[in-house]
Amino acid sequence: MKVNRRKLVGLAMAMGLTTISGAAAAQDSCGIDRPIRVIVGYGAGGGTDSYARILAGSIPEFLDNIPMVVVNRPGGAQVAAMRQVLDADPDGLTVMVSAMGGALMSTMIRDQGIDWFEDFVAVAQIGETNQALVVQSESGITTTQELLESIQKKFADGERTRWSHPGRGSVSHIGVTAFLELNGVLEMTQDVPFQGGGETRNALLSGEVGFSASGVHTVPAFANRLVAVGILSEERDPVVDTVATMAEQGIAFVPTSSPIIVAAPAGVTEAYVDCLATAIAGAVEHPSFVNLTSKAKQAVIYRNSEETTAYLQGLAEAWAPTIESVRATLDQ
Repeated sequence: MKVNRRKLVGLAMAMGLTTISGAAAAQDSCGIDRPIRVIVGYGAGGGTDSYARILAGSIPEFLDNIPMVVVNRPGGAQVAAMRQVLDADPDGLTVMVSAMGGALMSTMIRDQGIDWFEDFVAVAQIGETNQALVVQSESGITTTQELLESIQKKFADGERTRWSHPGRGSVSHIGVTAFLELNGVLEMTQDVPFQGGGETRNALLSGEVGFSASGVHTVPAFANRLVAVGILSEERDPVVDTVATMAEQGIAFVPTSSPIIVAAPAGVTEAYVDCLATAIAGAVEHPSFVNLTSKAKQAVIYRNSEETTAYLQGLAEAWAPTIESVRATLDQ
């Protein structure tokens, strides 16, 4: 089930920002009596951390006032955080809020001793970050087809188009590599890895590269200098909905997004998973969650445990061929 944020905002305003949705109105502690630790594989202040803290602020009403405490465990493409959750007792007191694009890919690209679908249980999805192809406004490029034609023209003139991303093996790297390969221009480009989204974007702003891969939610802040020409998705982003998808433009691509999910270590009871997923369903419709994610331009998308697991399995299957080829280059 997808939660349309704008409908929720309208609903919350109509209710005077005081009435909670009935999706999980009944309080239930899910069988626990202590605070839930929420491990986040990034530092404080980032997008994933923001989702976790906004959730922690709204969910106690649906957990019989049991609080969630966010613990940041950055490092190693969320591997450090995954290991901490994996080592925890499956008693419901430790969960993880994860950007699953990077987390899942990190376990597929290298042997981390982690099999995500065996070692974790997806409780629910709460959001999603869509990947976009971004160019400088002054380039005059406005569509994905125009970007492809620009790449081809430069190559015909003896020049490979450089593009930036936040590290080889990242969601952006895998998604754009698949896009370039499917459209026959991979060898006409040169990828330039950076550390993080800020450096990736600065390389584009400075003209060091011709285009970049970025979370589409980051683009509006640079609307006078950057243009997103397409997102690697079947559906438009719920928040930045002015950017056409690759599917709309008739361009070959592999769906590449980073679902933001709540996960628990394998071994937690089915009853706990169902209970916490129900509490999360109520929390993401809470006016505070809706308003704060809206301000951060973060998409709200809810799926229950079964739906989230199926969605992640589909993404892993779609990514596998590109990850295999990227892994071969990393091992060289």
